[in-house]
Amino acid sequence: MQKLLILFLLITQFCLAVTLVTNVPNVEVRLGSVLLGVTDRNGVAQIEVSLPATLTFVKPGYLTKSVYLKEPEKSYFITLIASANLQILSTPSGASVWINGRMLGRTPFETELEPGEYEVVVHKEGFCKSRRFVSLRAHEREKLHFVLSEVPTVRIVSKPSAKLWVNGTFVGETPIDLRLTVNEHELKLERADFFSLLERINVSDYDLQLFEFSLTPSARLLVQASPPHAVVQIEDRSQRQPASFADLPLGTSTIVVKAVGYEEKRIDFDLKQGQNFLYVSLEPKVFRLEIVAPEEAMIFVDGKSVGRGPTSVRLAQAVHLIEARWGEKQWMGLVDLSNDERIEVNFDVASVLLLGDKNTVYTVEGITYRPASLIYLPKGFHTVAMNDKQRTIEFQAGRIYSFSLEDLGYLCIFSDSVVECYVNSQFAGLSPVLFYPVKPSVSKVSVAGWEKDVLVEPAKITYVRVGGD
Repeated sequence: MQKLLILFLLITQFCLAVTLVTNVPNVEVRLGSVLLGVTDRNGVAQIEVSLPATLTFVKPGYLTKSVYLKEPEKSYFITLIASANLQILSTPSGASVWINGRMLGRTPFETELEPGEYEVVVHKEGFCKSRRFVSLRAHEREKLHFVLSEVPTVRIVSKPSAKLWVNGTFVGETPIDLRLTVNEHELKLERADFFSLLERINVSDYDLQLFEFSLTPSARLLVQASPPHAVVQIEDRSQRQPASFADLPLGTSTIVVKAVGYEEKRIDFDLKQGQNFLYVSLEPKVFRLEIVAPEEAMIFVDGKSVGRGPTSVRLAQAVHLIEARWGEKQWMGLVDLSNDERIEVNFDVASVLLLGDKNTVYTVEGITYRPASLIYLPKGFHTVAMNDKQRTIEFQAGRIYSFSLEDLGYLCIFSDSVVECYVNSQFAGLSPVLFYPVKPSVSKVSVAGWEKDVLVEPAKITYVRVGGD
């Protein structure tokens, strides 16, 4: 008692009066654990204290505030902030509590906080972190209960909803909640008329995680074209018609349609989301061929008479078989109009056809040929070797000679446009088909809905004109 009295006398001996004003009434003013006074209903209190000193202001429902005083005979204005009460529980208990990144205690946990937004994270060894965001208002009591889990729950959301595969396994349709291990996982999302989406996600040790994705709209395109052998190209992708393309970007794309023997078309097409359709008809590519020949020579193109002497003809295909007759003289030639526009008939040489199958090899004057080949030899003796057999023949100028396997016959198929040709249901090529080898018999020639049975004789060439008798 005597010591307290001495302390009181010492304090009062050096104390100075200060005026304190708080924004709320009935606030306790303390110096350490000693209560110095309480502000009145106007929030005013006069306190005698030895300066400098740190005073603490306490009122239930408000955050405790400490103020350092050093100037005597001065009024101090103190503002207290209304507090919010936050209680945090967890199952199991004993989890560490982190508020806005600071570790403040372990569950069960209670604290007073300034009103505002807070991130609360609760973590216990062997369990996932659990995170919540809480908005606290003045004088509010908030209670959070965390049930900790050992495996994270991952919510996958997409716009629009889509089928979902995780690590190659189909799991359902978004939005969906999944229990996934802490690891990297591969996702695939698919929906009709949208681009497929491949993503990798890293699942952390938080118990609830959200992954959101947006799918990009796509277009599909079906192109039908004439002729049937037309090829359709868009960007770096090409298909024979009818061509079906998926996963195309929306907007204007250039579509290229081309076919052997036809003029190419380039079309700027505005692709909409979903299915798009386009029909394209190509125009035949027309060439002009100048045939130089004696005045009385009869000229045949693809087995069809086109006139006498020098002749100019318009043709739809690039490759053609040209024949000329002048009395007893004959001549045969091949022309590719994509390279040449002129061909000259020469009755001063022998025209020699070398025919056979893919296993046949010819050697003439030391040069090797594979069928079908058309060569010219000057008149005189020449040796023609076929596989392991050879013949020496005196060739006459202005004549056509042919060499072939005795067990094969040959078809030449002509049409007025480039079309697909089939022999006995096997694709033989685009017209004109020249010297196609077949076994001697009746063969069925099919071209664009037209069919004909043709008798093919051994070692002979049979001409077939589409649409002809």
